[in-house]
Amino acid sequence: MTRDTPAWLGEFQACFGEAIRAPLDRTTGTLTATPSSYDPRIVADMLDGPTAKGTDRLAVYNRQYWFRLFDVVQSAFPLTARLVGYWSFNDYAARFLLARPPPRGWDIDGATEGFEAFFTDALDRDDASDRRQALVESARIDAAWHDVFRAPKTPSFRPSAADATRLLDARLTPSPAVALIEEHYPLLELRKKVLHDPTATRVAVPPPLSGARSWMLLRKDEGIVQMSLEAREAELLALLRAFTVREALARLERACPPEERRLLPGKTREWLARSVERDLWIGDSGR
Repeated sequence: MTRDTPAWLGEFQACFGEAIRAPLDRTTGTLTATPSSYDPRIVADMLDGPTAKGTDRLAVYNRQYWFRLFDVVQSAFPLTARLVGYWSFNDYAARFLLARPPPRGWDIDGATEGFEAFFTDALDRDDASDRRQALVESARIDAAWHDVFRAPKTPSFRPSAADATRLLDARLTPSPAVALIEEHYPLLELRKKVLHDPTATRVAVPPPLSGARSWMLLRKDEGIVQMSLEAREAELLALLRAFTVREALARLERACPPEERRLLPGKTREWLARSVERDLWIGDSGR
């Protein structure tokens, strides 16, 4: 708004925005607009058309606003939506979107930022079942995939041999186009299946794995690559995100039983070299 904008226009825009953000009613089992909740000031400004009342025409905007946002959140969290079921998932999405300011800017995908944390907190209140861990894990996987896809392109870090000693006391800066995932249910496999399933049916939580599996998501020019990691390799990569190289190596060594320590120096050199080759880092704290 500028100084030359008439006051009535600002008031109209505010009322219109509130009307289209009015929550849809769920009590009938169908998402329905409730024109009675609209501000009387905006209702008075809505002219009847040749085939519909003004409030009915406004209700169309109201419904389409929510349907568009539901589609955005579902697209960002496809696995979670199918595990929860679209009806219940849309309820979580609506509560999330009502609890935060409406999306601004040109990229509507930004409306999903923070949904993983909101969903996890909401589950603490709404779902005490055994499947809660799987749902939390599914939201974490969806969010990781989404973040890697949206991450900006950054130059890779290529340390020289002369950097080796200095790097021991530096912290490596992780690429935003990389995510580390530990799964206790076969959810990455299930996510791939639901993305190729055109139905909208709810899917069951699969049985837990016999042991945790570690993965890395890495965005390349050709798309996102999913790579399996050794458990200790994943542990080292996570430590490198939080500590200096020296401290990360020391903590990993302390975590290993004696029978693993003999092979650890060779393994860590291999994992560190591979992490650089795979473009996991974009710099270090010393630069």
